[in-house]
Amino acid sequence: MNDFCEQPKILVVDDSAAIRCYVTSLLATAGYRVREAVDGAGALAALQAEQPDVVLLDVEMPGLSGLDVLRTPALHNRIYSVILFTTQSAQDQIALGLDLGADDYVIKPFHEVDLLARIRAAVRSTRQKGALARARQEMEQTLAKLQKTQRKLVEQEKVGAVARLAAGAAHYINNPLGFVMSNLSTLERYALALQTHAADLTELLRTADPDSEERIAELEKKHRLRQITLDLPALLQETREGGGRIALIVQQMAQLELGLANQGVQELELVGLMKPLVDMITVLAPPGTEVRWSQPEGPIFVEGSLTLLNTALVALLKNACEALGSVPGTISVSIGSQQELAEITISDSGPGIPQDQISSLFDPFFTTKSPDSHVGLGLTIAQRFIAGHGGRILVSSDTSGTCVRVEIPLAPSQAPLSRLV
Repeated sequence: MNDFCEQPKILVVDDSAAIRCYVTSLLATAGYRVREAVDGAGALAALQAEQPDVVLLDVEMPGLSGLDVLRTPALHNRIYSVILFTTQSAQDQIALGLDLGADDYVIKPFHEVDLLARIRAAVRSTRQKGALARARQEMEQTLAKLQKTQRKLVEQEKVGAVARLAAGAAHYINNPLGFVMSNLSTLERYALALQTHAADLTELLRTADPDSEERIAELEKKHRLRQITLDLPALLQETREGGGRIALIVQQMAQLELGLANQGVQELELVGLMKPLVDMITVLAPPGTEVRWSQPEGPIFVEGSLTLLNTALVALLKNACEALGSVPGTISVSIGSQQELAEITISDSGPGIPQDQISSLFDPFFTTKSPDSHVGLGLTIAQRFIAGHGGRILVSSDTSGTCVRVEIPLAPSQAPLSRLV
């Protein structure tokens, strides 16, 4: 009997029925699980069905020889060991077989003790190579996780830098902007008072001296009073609209400050979080829009900040509503999970986004809508907040509409078993 805790598997490949029967009986008695193949083609089929620990491979066989089997791509990245069966006269074939990747050889006729010893050594080699392959796979998985964590930390640092800059800029812009908007209202009242005063003085002058009409006209023309009177309301209105746009930009920049605050991280159930937001679509979308909602049978949990996720998801839902314009259409929202990720999919039946613009969607101040009413920071904020949760936003679009998929890591309580082991 062999000393291995797990029964080794041996594939015997030889065109001689007598040798196969003898070797199979010998190995089975020694505690090995043995399969047989009568030629090279049968060996390849057996290897494809199940990989053994050791292949005893006859070199000289009709059709596909043992050397031909070694040349096939299927054996290039193998872990199992190959022992050649050959005769004393085939020394050149033994050397070629070893060059092709064979691990050992046995010359016929052989001694049972020698064959069994070589089989045990080959099984140990296979088990060691298997352990090394598993260790390498674990190392690569660990490295991938470390790289993912590194990218996440770098992204979070970028988010923090952008948020700190935006929050600081918003603070320093907001204060003087408040003075401007307040003074603008005062200026409007003063301008109206001056216009009224000038009109009253003109009327008094006309009453006191009817012959002054020509002089009054000359003064009005010289100081362009008529043009100023016509332009002043429009100038004040445009200035107020510009200030309002700056205020909107500052407001959205200040939202990035939320990412800097010590937001409470908690386990959040996505269906319960998303359903009230979806109900909001009926208010934002054009009347008559069809809203389709799909949710899983069970709950899906993620870890994160309720405030930040709400802000990001509202921005994405609002975008879907605005994509329809004034024409009612269809908005679909679904929640699901895949492997280690929770998925939120939001799609609309709008006209779609040109392919050359998709890569710019998350750039600050980029917008496909009217710049008079949209700043172009909504998707930037959404992307930053989702990235801060270790997730990402994927966008695909064509003429039939746009689909936005949000991926966020599942909470540890819902992690797949493979991740917990």
